[in-house]
Amino acid sequence: MKRSAKLIEIKINKIGEEFMNEVFDKLVKSKIEKFVFDYKSLSREVFVNEKGDLKHPAEFGIYREKIIKHLIQPFLPSRLAIGTGFIITSKNETSTQCDLIIYDKDNTPVIENEEQRFFPIECVVGVIEVKSRLDKSKLKEALIKLSKVKKLRESASSNIYTFKNGRQDKPFSPKDYGRDQIATFLICESIEMNVKEDINTFFKDVYSCIDKSLFHNMILSIDNGIFLYNDGNLPIYHSYYDYSKEAFKNQFICPHVLGYHYEHILLFVNYFYMIISSISVLYIEITKYLGELRGRSSIIEDK
Repeated sequence: MKRSAKLIEIKINKIGEEFMNEVFDKLVKSKIEKFVFDYKSLSREVFVNEKGDLKHPAEFGIYREKIIKHLIQPFLPSRLAIGTGFIITSKNETSTQCDLIIYDKDNTPVIENEEQRFFPIECVVGVIEVKSRLDKSKLKEALIKLSKVKKLRESASSNIYTFKNGRQDKPFSPKDYGRDQIATFLICESIEMNVKEDINTFFKDVYSCIDKSLFHNMILSIDNGIFLYNDGNLPIYHSYYDYSKEAFKNQFICPHVLGYHYEHILLFVNYFYMIISSISVLYIEITKYLGELRGRSSIIEDK
């Protein structure tokens, strides 16, 4: 009798687990489909006139940033938040304006100058660049911009961690350890290039003089697919870091034709959660910033 009751309990638990998995799957896919509709269709209905011209370009961009926030918010640990503004370092470095900045809200001081908001590099874990339609030239430009943002992490003023995932006995090193480097993503509607060509050749050109630690993590094109890396076996979300080998290659995964059409977006949110929840956060020595903040009354958009 006890054995029978135990088997029934196991069966009920399994049914419950399958039900929850099915519900979660439906909820995520529903969110993805709303994201695609809002990003591609609704945003143009609101901001594009009958001639195909943008009525309010700045508001159009802000609206799409909000659409992305709604997509990724459920995949953020509760300690993280999303903002927009500039990333700064204690060495008087300032990024160009970033579309979306993911930061540790529990350890980030609110630093504002009139309408500008600044995020110390120590508490930033990710940056997302938001675009519409890109050709090769614009894509290259956006990726180089993200690599410059990523380089700011090397100027972090402290190696005292407030959050650290793994490698507990090692010193802070964004150049050598992926979880010490901020994550960078590009999300766009489409990329005007033949994605069946050798993408490794294209990215080799983009990053010809840039260290691997500054490469993007993922590129999501709603129409085209997702750009990841491959370690020779499975897709991965970073290019780290075997400098002695060419083990990591770029990999492109197109939308599924026979399966779930937005499988590439499902992959994106999955990998997004995996990496963004693991990035290190450092203690901010705010006194190192105080002298520099007096000189930040104006921001240079392009460095």
